[in-house]
Amino acid sequence: MRIPKRFKRETTLLENLPNELFLETFGYLNGVDVVYAFSQLNRRLEDLLNNYVTNFDFKSVSRAKFTYITQRHDIHRWRSLHMSDDDHTPGQIKCFSQLFPPNEYINRLECLSVLHMKPNYAQEFLLQIRSLNNLVSLSIGEVCGLNIQSLELSSLKRLILTSCKHTNWIQNFQTLEHLQYTIDYNCYHTHSLILPRTLQHFKVFYAERQDGDDLRKLLKQLPQLTRLTLYDRGEGSPIPDGRIWEELIVSSLPLLKTFQFFFPFSQYVHLSSDINRILASFSTPFYLSEKHWFVRYDRSSCDSYTGTVYSLPFAFSSMAINMHSFDMSATTLPFNDSDKTETYYYSKINTIVLHEKCKEPHAGIFSSNIVHLILNVNLPSWIDLLTNLRCLQVGWNVRMAPTEFSHLLQNASNLRSLTISIFSLRIVTDKFSNETVCNELSRKIESLTIADSVRGYTRRSVSVRVLTSLVRIFSMNCQHLTIALMSHPNTVHPILRRMKNLRSLHITWNVQRRNFSTPISQLFQEQSTDPKAIDFIDTYDGNQLFVWFGNRI
Repeated sequence: MRIPKRFKRETTLLENLPNELFLETFGYLNGVDVVYAFSQLNRRLEDLLNNYVTNFDFKSVSRAKFTYITQRHDIHRWRSLHMSDDDHTPGQIKCFSQLFPPNEYINRLECLSVLHMKPNYAQEFLLQIRSLNNLVSLSIGEVCGLNIQSLELSSLKRLILTSCKHTNWIQNFQTLEHLQYTIDYNCYHTHSLILPRTLQHFKVFYAERQDGDDLRKLLKQLPQLTRLTLYDRGEGSPIPDGRIWEELIVSSLPLLKTFQFFFPFSQYVHLSSDINRILASFSTPFYLSEKHWFVRYDRSSCDSYTGTVYSLPFAFSSMAINMHSFDMSATTLPFNDSDKTETYYYSKINTIVLHEKCKEPHAGIFSSNIVHLILNVNLPSWIDLLTNLRCLQVGWNVRMAPTEFSHLLQNASNLRSLTISIFSLRIVTDKFSNETVCNELSRKIESLTIADSVRGYTRRSVSVRVLTSLVRIFSMNCQHLTIALMSHPNTVHPILRRMKNLRSLHITWNVQRRNFSTPISQLFQEQSTDPKAIDFIDTYDGNQLFVWFGNRI
């Protein structure tokens, strides 16, 4: 009988791994996670962290982790920094700027992203980054440029901007080559767009009135463009005409190599000849032979009023669907390219915005890629295909039975974020009494926004009685809560007492702030005997309060 050999097991210690392996691993991770995981282990790792970990993304990071990282790493060495003042991390940008003035601590930065700022603070922040001459890439929003002085960032090549039409302050960015611009129409100051003439790549999200003539006038002033990407978010836009764009490109954009667009329209189309006319305008030798630019026209036989024309491959992460089916769709693609549709042309899409109850899913969309669904109509029959949903936004006019919603929740095992009106939530939970639905919500939802509508987030106030039901359902795992309250600020007591996992809180009150009898900071302190529980940043904006809690990793 053979005696089995005994093999010696060797243990590899972390300290024995070569530096090159650590550095390669660090390169795949966010610097925030790297420093949090490997700091304070030994001197060798501390040196590697300080000398080679230079890219930090604080989006959705807890304030406790934010504090930990900024206290234990040499900020002067950072090359890339991403921050946000969204509802998950309110006050983050201002907090960082007060602790570490940008012109002193991050003057070596090459990439900076500061998103969802309040416009009244954006002006102050821009003054602090005037001296960042190493900056190559900047992402910033939301900005009102009415009172912002012109800046000169001598090395800046890429800019992602959410702003009103006051863009004079960027016209001296003489090295700027790439601009992604989302026009914010909440600013009521009228102004003509002005952009640097050095632009080579221009991507814009807009909702212009009439036929977008002002936008085309702007494009005529950008002769260096080689890539142009347009996404029309407007309502009631006219039928797009490829000949107009062809004339513009031939006359004013001689270097343009890539033209990508998404043009929805709302205009009566009653004859097949009208459909052919639309396609024909994008089927000239200029489009098909010279440029090799192809389009698809989506339309339903059930609706002669709405449709969409867009370039292929589809260039955006979000697709809005405003028709009942795609049975009247057509494309200018050569027939021998049609087999690429499902595997190539729609691979970027991860968000669907449903404005109509479409009978079938779009043939080219990978259902497994869709992680975000904005639902402005009742559930479509093919909702089961969207098994990887992480975010769901339900419009105020959507009607679902508890059984339908329960089926959706059970099918979407990765769902973590929910935006819904209190009216719809009462329906889908059967007035908070459906045990199956309530248990699914309690187990899955980490981010909850109670809103009357997805667009604009007009909020309906929640009574104390309803608030109690919300706390009962969502207290287990909810980390981010946005809600409007009907009563005095003392109604936040059940939220703070039972929702112990909250990292951020956004409250809107009907009562005016001048009627608050107790300061919010004092109110929070009085409601807890734990001294750590009062560690937070609170930010006011009118009758809204944003809180970013600390001491929660």
